[in-house]
Amino acid sequence: MRVGSFLVASLSFFGSPAQGQDPSRLALARSQVLAGQKLTQAGELTKAEEAFRKATQLAPELPPAYLGLARVLCLQNRFAEAIPVLEEAQKRYVRWQQEASLAELATRQEAANRARQFADLMRLQQGKTPATGAGARPTGLSPMTNLARARMATEEFLARQRWQVETLAGIPAEVFYLAGLARLRTGDRTGGIRDLLLCVALDAKNGPAYYNLAVAYLAAGDPWAAKENLEQAQELGVKPHPQFLQDLEQALAQAPPLPRE
Repeated sequence: MRVGSFLVASLSFFGSPAQGQDPSRLALARSQVLAGQKLTQAGELTKAEEAFRKATQLAPELPPAYLGLARVLCLQNRFAEAIPVLEEAQKRYVRWQQEASLAELATRQEAANRARQFADLMRLQQGKTPATGAGARPTGLSPMTNLARARMATEEFLARQRWQVETLAGIPAEVFYLAGLARLRTGDRTGGIRDLLLCVALDAKNGPAYYNLAVAYLAAGDPWAAKENLEQAQELGVKPHPQFLQDLEQALAQAPPLPRE
């Protein structure tokens, strides 16, 4: 099975950098990622690998650099090398998502503070008592502070759980697709199936992921699961290898029937 036909060359950049990140350094890293993606599409994989590695050095926090590097490694059948890169990509996407959320929260809090200050100024001009500040009625912690604490607690919980839906949604499906493919090619069938299932959970229209699941399930001795995933893949336009179809038909003929519901 050729790997290249199943890889998706997608351009994945992020918005404004989170607090504490150097915009100029990120810009340089993004330019290297863009160069690496163009080189990948042109088939110049050695130069593409160099560009992605340089991007990870310039901005280790930038997730697409790791995804691009892993894509190139898989295209070269260097699956064992790709696995740790993909694991790092997962962590970087989650971390980026968390930092972006905190940065967004800080921006909203600052806007809310300015709005309260403006409201107090208007009240003073109208001869009314300020709603906040000196002389205001004590109200304990401000709603925004409570919101910040709740948000931080939520982020910490998601970080500990790792595979909550909200966290998972921040990781591109291709990360799990490549990880599943790499694990299958290096003999880790259980891990490969797990990652491919995560892929289709994020991207239900990923035909190649269903097809690789079908191949993996057949190899694991579960032809009915293989049949189900193959049908999903075919609905999405994947054309299975004739030999695989023959092997699956033979396995289904010898397998015990599924129990009726």
